[in-house]
Amino acid sequence: MVMRDLNIGTKAGLAVISDKWYALILLNLSDQLEEFMTLRTDLRGISTFNLLLKLQELGELGLVYTKDYHYRLTLDGQYLQQMLTNLSAWGDRQLTRSVALHQEHHQ
Repeated sequence: MVMRDLNIGTKAGLAVISDKWYALILLNLSDQLEEFMTLRTDLRGISTFNLLLKLQELGELGLVYTKDYHYRLTLDGQYLQQMLTNLSAWGDRQLTRSVALHQEHHQ
Protein backbone atom coordinates (compact mmCIF):
# COMPACT_ATOMS: atom_id res chain seq x y z
CA MET A 1 0.00 0.00 0.00
CA VAL A 2 1.36 3.40 -1.00
CA MET A 3 0.80 6.19 1.51
CA ARG A 4 0.83 9.75 0.26
CA ASP A 5 -0.48 11.42 3.41
CA LEU A 6 -1.13 10.78 7.08
CA ASN A 7 -4.57 9.54 8.00
CA ILE A 8 -7.01 11.86 9.76
CA GLY A 9 -6.50 10.20 13.15
CA THR A 10 -2.75 10.68 12.97
CA LYS A 11 -3.18 14.32 11.97
CA ALA A 12 -5.57 14.89 14.88
CA GLY A 13 -3.14 13.32 17.34
CA LEU A 14 -0.20 15.32 16.03
CA ALA A 15 -2.22 18.54 16.28
CA VAL A 16 -2.73 17.91 20.00
CA ILE A 17 0.81 16.86 20.90
CA SER A 18 2.41 19.60 18.79
CA ASP A 19 0.59 22.32 20.73
CA LYS A 20 3.10 23.45 23.37
CA TRP A 21 0.49 24.26 26.03
CA TYR A 22 -1.59 21.14 25.44
CA ALA A 23 1.54 19.04 25.89
CA LEU A 24 2.70 20.88 29.02
CA ILE A 25 -0.75 20.71 30.59
CA LEU A 26 -1.05 17.00 29.85
CA LEU A 27 2.40 16.37 31.33
CA ASN A 28 1.57 18.36 34.49
CA LEU A 29 -1.79 16.77 35.27
CA SER A 30 -2.44 13.31 36.71
CA ASP A 31 -5.44 11.12 37.47
CA GLN A 32 -5.94 13.07 40.73
CA LEU A 33 -7.86 16.35 40.85
CA GLU A 34 -5.56 19.36 40.71
CA GLU A 35 -6.57 22.89 41.69
CA PHE A 36 -6.42 25.50 38.95
CA MET A 37 -4.08 27.79 40.90
CA THR A 38 -1.62 24.96 41.52
CA LEU A 39 -1.55 24.22 37.81
CA ARG A 40 -1.27 27.96 37.07
CA THR A 41 1.78 28.20 39.35
CA ASP A 42 3.42 25.13 37.79
CA LEU A 43 3.04 26.38 34.21
CA ARG A 44 5.14 29.47 33.60
CA GLY A 45 4.55 31.75 30.63
CA ILE A 46 0.87 31.16 29.95
CA SER A 47 -1.74 33.72 30.91
CA THR A 48 -4.61 32.76 33.19
CA PHE A 49 -7.07 33.30 30.33
CA ASN A 50 -5.11 31.11 27.91
CA LEU A 51 -4.69 28.38 30.51
CA LEU A 52 -8.44 28.34 31.10
CA LEU A 53 -9.01 28.26 27.34
CA LYS A 54 -6.57 25.37 26.80
CA LEU A 55 -8.09 23.40 29.69
CA GLN A 56 -11.55 23.91 28.20
CA GLU A 57 -10.32 22.75 24.78
CA LEU A 58 -8.66 19.68 26.31
CA GLY A 59 -11.94 18.97 28.09
CA GLU A 60 -13.82 19.18 24.78
CA LEU A 61 -11.31 16.72 23.32
CA GLY A 62 -12.08 14.31 26.17
CA LEU A 63 -8.56 14.48 27.61
CA VAL A 64 -9.22 16.49 30.78
CA TYR A 65 -12.07 16.22 33.31
CA THR A 66 -13.16 19.44 35.05
CA LYS A 67 -15.03 19.92 38.31
CA ASP A 68 -15.27 23.30 40.05
CA TYR A 69 -11.89 24.60 38.83
CA HIS A 70 -10.22 21.29 39.59
CA TYR A 71 -8.75 19.27 36.75
CA ARG A 72 -7.52 15.74 36.14
CA LEU A 73 -6.68 13.56 33.18
CA THR A 74 -9.28 11.24 31.71
CA LEU A 75 -8.20 7.76 30.60
CA ASP A 76 -7.56 9.14 27.11
CA GLY A 77 -5.57 11.98 28.66
CA GLN A 78 -3.48 9.49 30.64
CA TYR A 79 -2.86 7.50 27.46
CA LEU A 80 -1.72 10.61 25.60
CA GLN A 81 0.43 11.65 28.58
CA GLN A 82 2.23 8.29 28.40
CA MET A 83 2.80 8.80 24.67
CA LEU A 84 4.29 12.25 25.37
CA THR A 85 6.53 10.78 28.08
CA ASN A 86 7.70 8.06 25.68
CA LEU A 87 8.30 10.63 22.93
CA SER A 88 10.35 12.76 25.33
CA ALA A 89 12.46 9.76 26.37
CA TRP A 90 13.03 8.85 22.72
CA GLY A 91 14.06 12.43 21.95
CA ASP A 92 16.49 12.45 24.87
CA ARG A 93 18.09 9.24 23.60
CA GLN A 94 18.40 10.68 20.09
CA LEU A 95 20.03 13.86 21.40
CA THR A 96 22.49 11.86 23.50
CA ARG A 97 23.38 9.71 20.52
CA SER A 98 23.70 12.74 18.24
CA VAL A 99 26.02 14.52 20.68
CA ALA A 100 28.14 11.39 21.05
CA LEU A 101 28.44 11.02 17.26
CA HIS A 102 29.32 14.71 16.91
CA GLN A 103 32.05 14.43 19.55
CA GLU A 104 33.37 11.26 17.93
CA HIS A 105 33.74 12.97 14.54
CA HIS A 106 35.47 16.03 16.01
CA GLN A 107 38.21 14.24 17.94
